[in-house]
Amino acid sequence: MIQDGFSISDKAFAPGVSVEENLRRIRAAGFTHLHLAWKWTKPEPFTAEERAEWAEALAASGVRVQDVHGCHPRNVDLWSPEAKVREQALALFRDRIALTRAFGGDAVVYHVPWRGAVTREEIDFLLEGLAALEETAREHEVKIAIENHYIAGNDRRTLEAVFERFPADFIGFTFDPGHALISGNSEWLMAHCASRLEILHLNDNDTQKDRHWNPFDPEGHADWDAIAAFIRRSVYRKAPQLEVSWTPERHGEHGAFLEAAFQAAERIRALIQEA
Repeated sequence: MIQDGFSISDKAFAPGVSVEENLRRIRAAGFTHLHLAWKWTKPEPFTAEERAEWAEALAASGVRVQDVHGCHPRNVDLWSPEAKVREQALALFRDRIALTRAFGGDAVVYHVPWRGAVTREEIDFLLEGLAALEETAREHEVKIAIENHYIAGNDRRTLEAVFERFPADFIGFTFDPGHALISGNSEWLMAHCASRLEILHLNDNDTQKDRHWNPFDPEGHADWDAIAAFIRRSVYRKAPQLEVSWTPERHGEHGAFLEAAFQAAERIRALIQEA
């Protein structure tokens, strides 16, 4: 059975509002946990001041970090052909693993390569980087969860190689149904990754763009019955988790958006229990 509570990404935060106020808002809406993505596109880690601000805000709001998004600054990846870039990506990743443990999370997301068709060399560089991170991850008791992206072939080749190389107690899977709608890869992912499911990025879209709509959006295309059945038969045991974003023009005021997100999360839990 999945654990009590509900989790949401900080991508749902309202801009121009303090971290603590945003956390208080998601807690008031019913969410007990957070998927921390803050600074995931930045080339530098949290500063000491930012860590302190987040620690205080989490304690004040009562929200707990469930897991964390890994760092993907522009063109800074573990699969880069440039050794210096790979070292930069490793340094960011090691810091993110330590941050995850410090904030109470248990896993970090990392994308499969997504810029064009993945090459064997890129997969080998990714495997090399993950191997270099294993000691740090195990020391902090944090798993790495590889996330599907926009190209079905990249998902399949990368995930197969990573799962073959590393055990499930080190490398898991992050399922993003929004990405899968764009790649057309939902069926394959749900058929092959249940035994590794570690992180959920639940969201919906129109199959054209990564819109991060709430689940069950009237214009969305995700098959939530199938997704719930996948989660039910998987090894996933944490709280249901959304990765959604607030668009005022679409969702109205922030509180209404968070309320709708929580209702969607409750529907997903009910479907998982029924599956």
